[in-house]
Amino acid sequence: MAAVPASVVDPVADAIFAHYKAKYGAELQRPYLGASAIGKPCLRQHWYSFRWSKPAEFSGRLYRVFQSGHLQEPRVYADLRAIGCKVYDANPATGQQFGWSEPSTGYHFRGNADGIVTGLPQAPSTPHILEIKTASDKYFREMQKSGVKQAKPEHWAQMQSYMHWSIAEFGKNGCTRAIYIVVNKDNDDIYTERLEYDAKAAQEIVDKALAIITAAEPPVGISTDPTWYECKFCDYHSICHGEKLPTPTCRSCAHVTPELTGKAVWSCASHQTELTVDQQRKGCENHRYIPILLTRLAKPVDVDGDAVVYQLDDGQQFTNGDPKVNPKHLASTEIHAAKDKAVLVHEDVMKIRVKYDGRIV
Repeated sequence: MAAVPASVVDPVADAIFAHYKAKYGAELQRPYLGASAIGKPCLRQHWYSFRWSKPAEFSGRLYRVFQSGHLQEPRVYADLRAIGCKVYDANPATGQQFGWSEPSTGYHFRGNADGIVTGLPQAPSTPHILEIKTASDKYFREMQKSGVKQAKPEHWAQMQSYMHWSIAEFGKNGCTRAIYIVVNKDNDDIYTERLEYDAKAAQEIVDKALAIITAAEPPVGISTDPTWYECKFCDYHSICHGEKLPTPTCRSCAHVTPELTGKAVWSCASHQTELTVDQQRKGCENHRYIPILLTRLAKPVDVDGDAVVYQLDDGQQFTNGDPKVNPKHLASTEIHAAKDKAVLVHEDVMKIRVKYDGRIV
């Protein structure tokens, strides 16, 4: 039977992918800096993610791919038990997935392990952090050739973090080893690699997370070249190298700070309060962009009370402030919504806004 051309509409597949897009595309961004990605090299990418600069945008097909990876976990658990291993896919003390967060970062840095396993043939009595992944044949072969630290440094850092936290929680009964299990998505081959805990590297990972969390502005990125391969495939390319602005949640607001005291606390200097996660997502009329986030569009040149005045390259100015206080001020939501930023200084647009108490949407 001849292959169906890619251009042919497949209503069944399209409906399935639409279902995945609707179900998983609505998931909210996690409120913490995750151990699963901390090994990626660009600090600015991590900062944009932690600050919710842009919602994740994947196709329904990719969301299904992600779920296919999750489906391997119970199968690998069963495989390990079948060869005599003891698998703890949940913490016996809580009945929940093994999850940790780092106190020195104000509990903003955290992660969840796939489990802990004992009884491995090479080390029957040694507890191992268990991490399960899937990979295409290309990356599977690269893993076999180079090992996880070189082929997937973010997975290596993830396991170092989990070993570090397990030792902090369980002391001498914590895990100084990890077992990395990768299933080849193309032919069901299995790759395993045992890792040793590296205390120095683990502390460096924690220090890296702390630097990201406490940075008031985006750190230096991995490259200033928008064509650099790691930048081209970054979710935040249009923000870092273009003029797209971060979403105006509390996390992109100059008034808001992630605190190192308490548990994952974000405080607002404008409202003099701690913010719930829901409040952080919603934002408020007092939102003022962290000025550096607008510098690819305009430069901050003055302040007007609580508002910030910006100037375009042609000398025209607009003010990021509360329109209820001054109708000529532009709310952050308006600045973000304007696809053509020229409307921000368009005389007729501003007259209409003021006359009819309108907003740019």
